[in-house]
Amino acid sequence: MSTFTLSTTQKNKPLLLSKGFSYTIDKTTNDKTYWKCEDARKLKCKGRVHTNNINTILLHENDSHNHNGSAVSTEIRLFEEKVRDRAMNYNEATQTVIDNCLVNLSDNAIARLPNFKHVN
Repeated sequence: MSTFTLSTTQKNKPLLLSKGFSYTIDKTTNDKTYWKCEDARKLKCKGRVHTNNINTILLHENDSHNHNGSAVSTEIRLFEEKVRDRAMNYNEATQTVIDNCLVNLSDNAIARLPNFKHVN
């Protein structure tokens, strides 16, 4: 099975990132969590994954996506989460938060980031 990363959406809901795709929780049972592609409604995508109930093991992966995944988009999602976390939990200047979060970000991801000139 492939590796995955757990993150959160902008509304602080669980988000699973794997192979350049993003998944949100579809349903949970006592022993499994069922995740659907984030684009399930918008693009009618059928991509799904299942994890154990504590989200540590990927049990099933259905790669029936009708769109391409993007590793850079995943990297940007994680960057945005880091920025939100540092802004909320550290008493740092805005530029310091951004500089600390830019560490280890790929050149492709940096190129797709917006201009930080107006961020406060």
